[in-house]
Amino acid sequence: MKKLKVAMLTLTLGIGLIGNSFAMEDLPEKPHQQAEKMPGNYENHFKKLKQKLNLTDEQLNQIKEIKKQEKEEIKNFFAKEYKNPLLEATKSGKFDRKAFQETATENAKEISGIKAKYLEKMFNVLNDQQRQKFIDYTKKKMERMHDIIANH
Repeated sequence: MKKLKVAMLTLTLGIGLIGNSFAMEDLPEKPHQQAEKMPGNYENHFKKLKQKLNLTDEQLNQIKEIKKQEKEEIKNFFAKEYKNPLLEATKSGKFDRKAFQETATENAKEISGIKAKYLEKMFNVLNDQQRQKFIDYTKKKMERMHDIIANH
């Protein structure tokens, strides 16, 4: 049970990074080339996703629609509900650590809830083999990120 909780926590923390993990792998080294790919150009991301998971065209179209809905919901959250932890923590003129942590936690809960909803929808599009490939790839990506952070 403890291993399951750790795995779920790791997966939850990684959710925010999953959306772009396939795309980040192919970013060119030159900044002007990166700018051409961003923001919003996810075609390379979807191309890589299709290849790595062996998606059908129908699955890919469903996932594109899911990601579009997710992006819109996150955009709406930031436009209407997001609270800046620093501003909340300094309303009195002094820094309120508790207010900062509560606000940041509240924001994280909302975002992770949105991400989980759309990740579940995406998982429902995938077959068992594709789900496992996605999990394995995400695990490797998180391990690489952990190594980078630990060694920096």
